[in-house]
Amino acid sequence: PMDVRPHFRAGNCLYVLGKYREAKEEFLLALESAEAGGNQWGYLLPQIYVNLGIALEGEGEYRAAVKALEEAIFMKPDYADAHCDLASALHAMGEDERAIEVFQKAIDLKPGHVDALYNLGGLYMDLGRFQRASEMYARVLAVWPNHWRAQLNKAVSLLGAGETEEAKKALKEALKMTNRVELHDAIYHLKQLQKKKVKTNGGANGEGAFVIVEASKFKTVGEKTTLRQDLGNALQIRAFQRITRLSRCDVDLLKKEMSESDVPISYSGGGGPQKSIRKPNLEEVLRKLLNFLKPETFQGAVKAINEKILSVLDESGSGRVDLGMFYAVLAPICSGPPDKRKRIAFDALLWRPVNEGSSQIRKVDAIQYIKLLRAIYVPSQGNSEMLEVHGETDSSMVSFNEFLIMFDDPDWGFGIMSTLMKLETGDRNRHGRQVCSVCRYPIIGSRFKEVKSHFSLCNQCYSEGKAINSAQTILLE
Repeated sequence: PMDVRPHFRAGNCLYVLGKYREAKEEFLLALESAEAGGNQWGYLLPQIYVNLGIALEGEGEYRAAVKALEEAIFMKPDYADAHCDLASALHAMGEDERAIEVFQKAIDLKPGHVDALYNLGGLYMDLGRFQRASEMYARVLAVWPNHWRAQLNKAVSLLGAGETEEAKKALKEALKMTNRVELHDAIYHLKQLQKKKVKTNGGANGEGAFVIVEASKFKTVGEKTTLRQDLGNALQIRAFQRITRLSRCDVDLLKKEMSESDVPISYSGGGGPQKSIRKPNLEEVLRKLLNFLKPETFQGAVKAINEKILSVLDESGSGRVDLGMFYAVLAPICSGPPDKRKRIAFDALLWRPVNEGSSQIRKVDAIQYIKLLRAIYVPSQGNSEMLEVHGETDSSMVSFNEFLIMFDDPDWGFGIMSTLMKLETGDRNRHGRQVCSVCRYPIIGSRFKEVKSHFSLCNQCYSEGKAINSAQTILLE
């Protein structure tokens, strides 16, 4: 039982087989054995933590992966591979600037670290820093001259940097290395880019001619027509639902988690009690809520939630999140009737220690919640003046019915939820052979019909302000 190696080797084998969860368990058992065995396994501990981090990343548990990899670096500061893996996990979480620093540290420790150079090149590509990306790929090729993927990516990054002739040369070099289909795809795209002429709006990608019309020119015939700004925001929320698959997460699961989980009470910097949780542990909660997802899809969901929600809830960077507030923020975009979503959002606020045991919540908590909802889901609208006027000295309480009035307020609440519900229930509706007059795609979801010029717009084109003429007023029904 004291021998670390069987668990370590089993974890490695399971990881290779793609069984990340089982691999994680073996690495954790290896760490337990190492602790019981004293100092004799000290030399192996950094590698165990690295492999544990990689397995956690495979499961989509990025925060926990970062913690394990940081532990490996703490034990062995000159461990270049650990720095490289940590940077990859940070990039997956969306912390790109920090990832760049850690990749660079790995390269400083080992200048010929191919994985660090190659992955840093990919990160620069993602950020649109094409010149820097091409430099990284050139350094990979200096160490590994036949690395055809680096040669191909060098060509693509040079193309992105506008150096077409150099990109052609790089592609020719890549063709000397391999004849894989990816190279021929890249060559095809390069040729298409050269043939492409500068066009006015319309004509490209099959779009009809269009103009961008300012919001004030769009007028609605009836109250049923959704306002452009509301639709644009709701479409973004809907896209977030799809990426995270939260629209498939039954809102009742949030209630179940609150009733079954035993979260210890901690105290914030201001001294107030709260049920807070460390971000790595929060990934375990998300795994329960999104247990129907495959690991690779779960990774994408966690990354999106990190970027959109946790970055706002943990703006101070403490590494902890108020769990009740987190549940309340998730509730409006989970699946279930809208009334139930609002009820569970309210219950999540009641579940917080400051309100627990009461049938009402503090008004300041309700206001803080709505401010967070707007900051996360409709940041383009910002916080209204009404929200700013109310200070945190207000000691009044809010019932559920009063909370609903605040929540549904179209100006400073989350009234956009009604538009979101329309998208959820109708975004698969088809309108016969009707196509959008701008993008030419069949209209799926809401159809916006102009009553004077008789053209139709899809959700996306309407939200982007596109029209086929620049009339003084565009009347939509």
